[in-house]
Amino acid sequence: MSMKEILSVDLPRFIQARKALGYEADNSSFYLKPFLEYCSERYPLADAITRVMVDKWLLQRSFRTNATKSHAICDLRAFTRFQNAIGKHDYIPDEEYSIRVERYRPYIFTDEELQTFFHAIDSVPANFEAPNKELIVPVLFRMMFCCGMRPSEPLHLKRDDVDLASGDIFVRESKRKKDRHITMSDDLLHLCRKYDSLIGARDWFFQKWDGGLLPTYWMTNQFRICWRNSGLLKRGNPRPYDLRHNFATRTLMRWVDEGKDVMALLPYLSVYMGHKHFTHTLYYIHLLPERLRSTAGIEWEKLNSIYGEVETDEDN
Repeated sequence: MSMKEILSVDLPRFIQARKALGYEADNSSFYLKPFLEYCSERYPLADAITRVMVDKWLLQRSFRTNATKSHAICDLRAFTRFQNAIGKHDYIPDEEYSIRVERYRPYIFTDEELQTFFHAIDSVPANFEAPNKELIVPVLFRMMFCCGMRPSEPLHLKRDDVDLASGDIFVRESKRKKDRHITMSDDLLHLCRKYDSLIGARDWFFQKWDGGLLPTYWMTNQFRICWRNSGLLKRGNPRPYDLRHNFATRTLMRWVDEGKDVMALLPYLSVYMGHKHFTHTLYYIHLLPERLRSTAGIEWEKLNSIYGEVETDEDN
């Protein structure tokens, strides 16, 4: 079997197997396809992936961060293991290729930063090349912040997934293919109703001007543009995902300030945010200001005895 056949036959089989296990097919092939295309061009007669191929591709490939390079290596490792499992003899990148990735620390907005940032979001001008952008951006980012949604989740909402009568949002097959229902606040529901009446008939709640899905990179670009236009100085590296992180920390802060039983309410927050592990929700407690982390409402001794070290997940 040539490299071209591996690209055309084995890669689709691998993607199908990953999809059956609950992984996103597009993510599986993001690095594998260019790697196999490179191998097909440079080693067209080869019938197996070698260490030389892996080394030379990694050397010529440009990666923005260690995290993205680590992701690419993990995908190569998974694919070559799959190849060996079906009787091939591909080289599997060993631990020598592992890269130490510095854990990203979420950017927690101050009240003033949030007010300034959303003022910039609400000031997005109309653009004839991107119709309705000035309507989409304010609602999109408020939904992410007010509902603690992952960046891709609002972009994949169909219009019928948002119940404008009850305020229920149906999140379909999000991380690890899990569905969940979340409820909007009255203010956000009112905003969504107004937005819906202005946008009109469509398939997707946030729909691209050509009728398709808005891509995640478009949303990320809008976030960066709004941040730049806000004039705010960076204390770190704010990203769209941080709107979700801020939802979690501010919810916990509100519960503490209101004297609520945080320990009893944490499981509800975990389900609302779609966390697979409860420890992913506990992680947000470590992001609270010191005065709140030391409150009597958070029983650290009990948490440590039950859960041990809290897991941190960049894509929590």
